[in-house]
Amino acid sequence: MDERELIKSCLEGSKQSLTTLVKSVQGLVFNLSLRFLWERADAEDATQEILIKVITNLRKFKGNSKFDTWVYRIATNYLINLKTTSLEKKLTSFDIFATDLQTFKGPVEYELPDKSLLEQELKTGCTLAMLQCLDRDLRMAFILGSVLKIKSSIAAKITGVTAENFRKRVELSRKLLGTFLNAHCGVYNTANTCRCSKRINSALKCGQIKREELNFADKVESYNLEMEELDGLAGIYTPDNFNSTKDLLRHLNTILKSKNILK
Repeated sequence: MDERELIKSCLEGSKQSLTTLVKSVQGLVFNLSLRFLWERADAEDATQEILIKVITNLRKFKGNSKFDTWVYRIATNYLINLKTTSLEKKLTSFDIFATDLQTFKGPVEYELPDKSLLEQELKTGCTLAMLQCLDRDLRMAFILGSVLKIKSSIAAKITGVTAENFRKRVELSRKLLGTFLNAHCGVYNTANTCRCSKRINSALKCGQIKREELNFADKVESYNLEMEELDGLAGIYTPDNFNSTKDLLRHLNTILKSKNILK
């Protein structure tokens, strides 16, 4: 069943088709939300709300673009207009983030068996956290353009700006991130002293990472060595490489039934 037939079947009341449709976009919505918000729980909540908006507005999809593009537009609008998150309140600038990286609240050496996993967790979390230092428009532009590799002509429609304006946003976001990494990250620039392996104890003590509740490292479908593969900031992640641990579809069905959207 092609995209148009699937949507038509959904609108005619097929629960099976609706499940198929939701599954087809759930991953892209969650991955966008997680990169934008950092906090897994927030991303899962946002994904649920976005999927509800997708379903309840399905009749408004006219087929003038790909369905994924339309979903990205809904997701982007939702995320851009969310209330300020707790992490955004803390990471209001790259200078504040840099100060945090220079603060150690534990020994720099960590040699327990889970060192590799925790280093991976910290590295992924740090890579995403630095995006929080960008304002929301620049952050979204970087995620769509440099991370998800969406063409500027399409990303411009998603974000509601001109293609030229979108490219300028991507260029500025890359410049800001590149400057920060070059000045502070020991992986990006070996002249710098900051290494994720030396910050594990400090991150554990501060609660930035939790052994029993990892945000990223044990939930990645196909892990990339993020900063080692940066290629000018373009290769932070590939699409659809984060898995949600929450049964979003089951929760979504419950909510939709309670609202009499599914009969």
